[in-house]
Amino acid sequence: MTRRTRASLFIPLTLLLVTFTALSAAPASADSVSSLRAQVRAAQAHISQLYALSEKRIQAYDRVHARYLKTRRDLHNTRVQLHVARANLKAAQAQLAITLDRSYKSQGQDPLVYVLGAGSFSDLVNQVQLLQRANATDKDLVQEVTHYRAQVHGQVQRLHVQTQKLRRDDHAANQAKQRVLSSLAGAKAYKAHLSARIQHIMDARAAAAAAAAARAAATSTAGSSGGGTSVNLPPPPSSTLGGQAVAIAERYLGVPYVWGGASPSGFDCSGLVMYVYAQLGVSLPHNAAAQYDMLPHVPTSDLEPGDLVFFYGLGHVGIYVGGGTFIHAPHTGTVVQFSSLSGEGPFVAARVP
Repeated sequence: MTRRTRASLFIPLTLLLVTFTALSAAPASADSVSSLRAQVRAAQAHISQLYALSEKRIQAYDRVHARYLKTRRDLHNTRVQLHVARANLKAAQAQLAITLDRSYKSQGQDPLVYVLGAGSFSDLVNQVQLLQRANATDKDLVQEVTHYRAQVHGQVQRLHVQTQKLRRDDHAANQAKQRVLSSLAGAKAYKAHLSARIQHIMDARAAAAAAAAARAAATSTAGSSGGGTSVNLPPPPSSTLGGQAVAIAERYLGVPYVWGGASPSGFDCSGLVMYVYAQLGVSLPHNAAAQYDMLPHVPTSDLEPGDLVFFYGLGHVGIYVGGGTFIHAPHTGTVVQFSSLSGEGPFVAARVP
């Protein structure tokens, strides 16, 4: 039979996120896990919507808050101008009072003072005209300052009203922002809760499967061993990608199971598969269900070394070795080991990397 063409596939980041979050749950049946995974997908979709909404709310708040702060600064600066205008008006009024007082006193004197004090008739005329111009100039100055003060005062009033409105808008925008951020935090917590429930179920199933595999191994003639003991199987062909994957995986027999592990210091089931195939240039996600979704199907009758075998409603994955045996990282408390396909839990399907 002609060997199937193998290709390295890449999975979009969004799909990785969705399938990774699908590892949450509660009840122990396959239907229960599927239901919880559907809830996780719905929660993720809701989180995505909340992210978009939160961005809008934050931007809206930032715009209103910037306008509010600018108006407060404008109001402060205008109040300073009004203070200066009031001081200038007071000074101008004082100067006018002094001028009028002098004029009054001068007018109260004998007109001969102007005549006798003047060097000539033209000098007398000049003195009188100068006094009149001084009085008129002071009056014009006071009128201009008064007008300017009125304008600044009006601007203060307008800015004060605008500031009050923007303060209310700022508070409302901030409340809207906080509400959506709170909803986002709640949605994330709900999704994390679902994920923890699914992982708990998967761990329990893996433990039960390991116990069943151990019982099957004790009575199997072909046998399988935990902790990295050798299996009586012919070596896989090194010329194929799958054979090379098996050879690499066998190097890590005895490496302890670590939840979320994907390195020689510790593996979980999908982490072992991902790490092994990464050595061969094949990129796979760190999630059994995601690996299943992205790879082509292979019938169990056509299994070859290196094919991926899936169990427990896509909650567990291993690498087929041959002769009804596969290598995997079972669950907490175990190590990378060989197991029998017939001794493992509910088999789902196989895929070709």
